[in-house]
Amino acid sequence: MESTVPGQNRTGAAVTPDQIDRMLEAVRELSPQVPISTLAIDVERQSYIVEAESLGSVPQPAPRAKGAPKKAKAKVKGASPSLLMDKLGERIAFERTGSRLYDALISKFLALSNAGEDVLPPADSLRLDREALAQRELPKGEAALDTLKRIRAEELRHLKLLADTVSGLGGDPTAQTPCADVIAAASAGLVQVLTDPRTTLAQCLNVILTVELTDNAGWELLSELTENAGQGALVEQFSAALADERQHLVIVRGWLESLLNNQAGTPAV
Repeated sequence: MESTVPGQNRTGAAVTPDQIDRMLEAVRELSPQVPISTLAIDVERQSYIVEAESLGSVPQPAPRAKGAPKKAKAKVKGASPSLLMDKLGERIAFERTGSRLYDALISKFLALSNAGEDVLPPADSLRLDREALAQRELPKGEAALDTLKRIRAEELRHLKLLADTVSGLGGDPTAQTPCADVIAAASAGLVQVLTDPRTTLAQCLNVILTVELTDNAGWELLSELTENAGQGALVEQFSAALADERQHLVIVRGWLESLLNNQAGTPAV
């Protein structure tokens, strides 16, 4: 089983204690005797924040759909249509990234499997939180690779559900809303970890765990916003997607715990 091993890591200051003393001596010698005030730069930064324009905008309803503006406004009750569209755009961006992350994880899994490594056990063989799985039982005897492919397909299905929802509300699912822009930027580092050939499977699962935690919270918030907007039919569909995501979270956490316990030589509890 792959693991992180000791090596020639010299990034820590403790490996050169004499250099620490020299560095501290230079700090004492070269530092101003009077503390430096950062008030001016703080004021400048705050002025930028106050005066900055918004990070993009939510597009108007698609002009190709005749009567779309009135239709969208009539459908969304008790909530800002722009807010709901923005959060729907955010989830579209995140589900798109999630699908790509699972593609990368599957590639990592196959590479290690083909190299003869014992990679991941079937999910139903793990000691998982059965209460969290109450709405989505695990398929019996499903191989780990098949589970990964199923999760990836579910992420893609969630993406299509969101795109259809935006279209049904008169919006454009291909538009990059402000929240979608933010979540795409925040996810860039996640993609880098998964696609780096040097990262271990455990490290990749740790990133996927972060993704699934965020995904669960995002679907919970979107379901609440949708319910407040009077979209009962959508709430039911979003709740089903949330149940999928809760199963994803439990499985990924179980795999990560299994890998770490195997590397530590301790039995899973």
